Amino acid sequence: MENTDLMKRCQLGDLDSFSELYHLHRKKALGTAYLISNQKGIAEDIVQESFIECFRKIRTLKNPEAFEAWFYKILVRTGWRMVKKHNYFLLVGDQTIEGLSATIMDSNSELDTSVTNLMVHEALAQLSLPLKTVVILYYFNDMTIEKISKVLGCFPGTVKSRLYNARIQLHDVLNENELNEPAVNIFFSKRKEYGLNGNT
Repeated sequence: MENTDLMKRCQLGDLDSFSELYHLHRKKALGTAYLISNQKGIAEDIVQESFIECFRKIRTLKNPEAFEAWFYKILVRTGWRMVKKHNYFLLVGDQTIEGLSATIMDSNSELDTSVTNLMVHEALAQLSLPLKTVVILYYFNDMTIEKISKVLGCFPGTVKSRLYNARIQLHDVLNENELNEPAVNIFFSKRKEYGLNGNT
């Protein structure tokens, strides 16, 4: 739930309130940025720059209740720009399997291990940035089609189309055993609205 009073205090320039806002949203933002970039260092940079821009522009947010969509629009745009700038293009191959596993299992990491499963990373790495982003926002951030369309600045029908195409591609790159894994089955069993239930 959006904390409207907190947003309003942030818009008035209250630094303590913005610090509270940062701590409320940082972990989820970091998980999202990590799934987009596949690089812990880049994910941290994405989150840092996104919150800096959020701090600078939060007074322009006309409807405090719309904070989540507004903030994730900043986060996604920042993430896409940084991924392209560093030329990583979401390839898990840029790290060794051992290195990536160490990042995922780091007890000091704030990244949620349920969304940083290696198998999920390898599957998502096969998708283009637009397809991967809608999957992350829909399945891992539990955003509605309408909210994602606001984040990405596109029509709801476009979001549905990208989700459908992403599911087809994910189904094609995963083998039969992987499709039965809980971490992977999220794409085919969770969030059953909008005619997206069942196997592709």
